[in-house]
Amino acid sequence: MFRVLLIDDDHDRAVGVKALLEAVGHTVIAILSWEATTLHRLDSLRPDVIIADAGSPERDALEHIVLLSETLELPVVVLGAAGDEDSIRRAMRAGVAAYVAHGISIHDIAPILKVATLRYAEHRKLKRELQDAKSELSARKRIEKAKGILMQDLGLSEDDAHHRMRRLAMDRGKKLAEIAEAIILTKELGKH
Repeated sequence: MFRVLLIDDDHDRAVGVKALLEAVGHTVIAILSWEATTLHRLDSLRPDVIIADAGSPERDALEHIVLLSETLELPVVVLGAAGDEDSIRRAMRAGVAAYVAHGISIHDIAPILKVATLRYAEHRKLKRELQDAKSELSARKRIEKAKGILMQDLGLSEDDAHHRMRRLAMDRGKKLAEIAEAIILTKELGKH
């Protein structure tokens, strides 16, 4: 079961959602209005899932939801959301884990939260994999640039430059990309 934080400007509606959540065994740790929702407050509550009402009259509700999802790295379920395609796309791009445009019943709660947490876990995994791939590509580019510097400055072949960098990395207990970065920085210092 999850520790759930509700964010809703309509207290009566939030109390109804709280009752649904508690009826299926979840713990509602707090109900906050959008105005009372601060990152410090949310961080201190440490929820597992945030359920946020997007039907708030506040026009920046979706922007707040994006901030919640990205900053706290928690699944966010949006209730009372607009059902138009543009709003749904914006919410999905924002990393919202579940988007419910209709009312919910007691039977909806468990599957919605389960899907939201699973979807969010998958979203985070894909994000990490993308970041790792970007880092690897960046490292490869730095290595290629460093090899080019060694080839030009020392008249080495590509293989010799690579072997020299690799040997230096092994001797120093460093990654090849770190050695490449040092070569690039040394070259840039020499220019100034």
